[in-house]
Amino acid sequence: MAPAWLEKHIVREDPSPDPRRGKEQPVFEFKYSDVEAHHRVLTVEGEATPRYDVTRRSILIAFGDKITVTSPINGGETVAVIDFHTLPSPRTVIEFPQRRQEITVKMSTPEYESLGGLGRLRWKGTGMALLSSASWELRDQQELIMSVAVDAQRINAMICLWRSGLSAETIEELVIVGISQVEGYKRMIRTSMVSAASALA
Repeated sequence: MAPAWLEKHIVREDPSPDPRRGKEQPVFEFKYSDVEAHHRVLTVEGEATPRYDVTRRSILIAFGDKITVTSPINGGETVAVIDFHTLPSPRTVIEFPQRRQEITVKMSTPEYESLGGLGRLRWKGTGMALLSSASWELRDQQELIMSVAVDAQRINAMICLWRSGLSAETIEELVIVGISQVEGYKRMIRTSMVSAASALA
């Protein structure tokens, strides 16, 4: 059995799957892949250059991790900085330096107010195996906006957008939020493995 703090995150089945899933194709698909330690890329099928570069660095165990997302097609411009805070309360802060805007998602309430006018969006877990694969949906009050799935090795992931007619800035916002979900999950697994190793020492 998983530790109590991890057990609450495990979703063993989806009690109310979205009826569109499996019947429709997403509007956009982004493939997330590990390239090397602390470096990932997001690609779109048919494009030679990655849409986004993702790099991670630790800010001491007590202070969390910081993720920098850049755009290779725009000369390596920094698109967003994702900061995982542990103290004083667990939360994720996503800063968009070019827009001078930010999003904060608290672990206790996995939701945020969209910068792109989509209203309040909330994460819903749709599947999770202990120290393995995981998937989520991001929804508004009525429908599915985005889905994110991570493979069992936590090396590859898919970020899929299901809402059409979105502006380029809103699409980018959603993709960055999707990246934060993947990286937050990977961070949780790393933390649990360190905790388990410490308990056995």
